[in-house]
Amino acid sequence: MKLPFKRLLAALLAALTLLALAGCGSSGKTDAAPKDYTQILHDARPDEDNEYYMIFSPGKEGKFTAQYGYSESYEDADQLDEEIRNMLLPLLNLEEGDYTDFSASVSGMMVQSYALAIVKPAEGRQEAVKQALLDFVTSEQSSMEHYLEDQYAIAKAAKVEVVPSGEVVLVCCENSDAVLSAIKTALAA
Repeated sequence: MKLPFKRLLAALLAALTLLALAGCGSSGKTDAAPKDYTQILHDARPDEDNEYYMIFSPGKEGKFTAQYGYSESYEDADQLDEEIRNMLLPLLNLEEGDYTDFSASVSGMMVQSYALAIVKPAEGRQEAVKQALLDFVTSEQSSMEHYLEDQYAIAKAAKVEVVPSGEVVLVCCENSDAVLSAIKTALAA
């Protein structure tokens, strides 16, 4: 009688050991799931901004894509990609190789200080990305200083921060403190 009991006990202990080891093991993931930067920007800003300003990001096959705002007015994906690549992205001073992912929303109108961006810098490019976005802010401030007082105030209140998860965040809009706080909270989740 003692032998079957010892085997049963040994089998139970082995099973418990395997369960304990499985609980301590790796899930195979090296990083947390990627954040949906477009959704974070959408949720951080007012509905009116979501209706008016598109949010663009890198898409498949090296082309840019966009959601919200006037993005639906583009019938041709190549035309949308071209506008983002040749007009909007250069406003942020970002170059290919500076980032591994991002989402941004920028006013192409010279009479509005408006830009939001979350940029995941490429390896070793965090300071370059931060400086590029700071240069955008400086340019906005310079453009609006003697032109439109309300837009200059928005540009003066703009923020560029590196958050603990490593992304560089740009907020240049009305209520920038609240928008930045919402973005930081979402990125930390």
